[in-house]
Amino acid sequence: MSEVSKPLPLFRLPAILLREISRYMDLQEILLISVASKKSAYIMRSLLPKNWFNLKLLFCTETKIVLGAKGRWDPVIVNGGKVGDLIKLQITQPSGVISYQWMGSNMQESVELLLTHFATVFKPTISINFEEDCNQYFVMGVLKYVKQQNFMITSLKISPYISPENYKYILDEYREVPKLRLFCKTSLDFEYRAGPDFRVNDLYVSDGHWVHLEDFSNCKKVAVRNCCGKTNCCGKTNYCGKNKQLKYANLEVPRALIRKWIESDCRLEYFAVSSFPIKFNFRLVLHGLGFRITELGQAFHTVEITRRCNGKKATVACSEYEFVLEVID
Repeated sequence: MSEVSKPLPLFRLPAILLREISRYMDLQEILLISVASKKSAYIMRSLLPKNWFNLKLLFCTETKIVLGAKGRWDPVIVNGGKVGDLIKLQITQPSGVISYQWMGSNMQESVELLLTHFATVFKPTISINFEEDCNQYFVMGVLKYVKQQNFMITSLKISPYISPENYKYILDEYREVPKLRLFCKTSLDFEYRAGPDFRVNDLYVSDGHWVHLEDFSNCKKVAVRNCCGKTNCCGKTNYCGKNKQLKYANLEVPRALIRKWIESDCRLEYFAVSSFPIKFNFRLVLHGLGFRITELGQAFHTVEITRRCNGKKATVACSEYEFVLEVID
């Protein structure tokens, strides 16, 4: 009779061998081993490369979370659903078999369980998309938990209505996120002034009636709109174009932005503003400033401006509804 070989416990192997073995696992296998116990979570974390993983969260009619990585690893997809009174986030095999699930009494609780584990094992960067189906209490709960877990956010998109207090929290706490997309509406009396440490690389504000343009000159790319036109994850587009008192619908406000770009070394490379559907003749902004005119068309008037400190040039184009400052060299 041949002897039956005894199984060799994986974690009794030396770290060098474990690290080599992990290279031949797929990402889902690594994740499933890591959820076996606290010990396995910490061991897998020690074997994995640093700054290698990213996490994408989509909260819409259907929740979808994707763990990705550099290199050859295929992403792991986690889908959300309700089973009885519980909200489950599930890893499902192509056969339909559920490999693992995080369960909570509500979506926020389930998301927090998942994020806690992913923060422990993978330390991923994170991008979050809250579509308009979400309510602001869920949005704020997740954002505060993400902050608590010290995730590095690379992209944040928010679509549902946000109260003035919560809107201010988002602007304060996520003022250095590389990409911030605010498709959300807020109250007409919302006020906010950004400081020089507001340094988002790519900022989009849909309901931008409150924006003081020069406050955001340390961003690289900015787009401000007077509407909430957006396409949700189900492909439906909604618009609201209520008349509002626009902070930037004042000749001196865009002029202040032009002066700041000329006289400082701010990071701004592109700034586009629209007052539509309210007509505000931005072409009047350029009158009497003495800049060299490069285009005097029926729709747009364009001038060239030069920065004092380094000679860098930009164009400013204005129409009845739009103002665009763009660096050209």
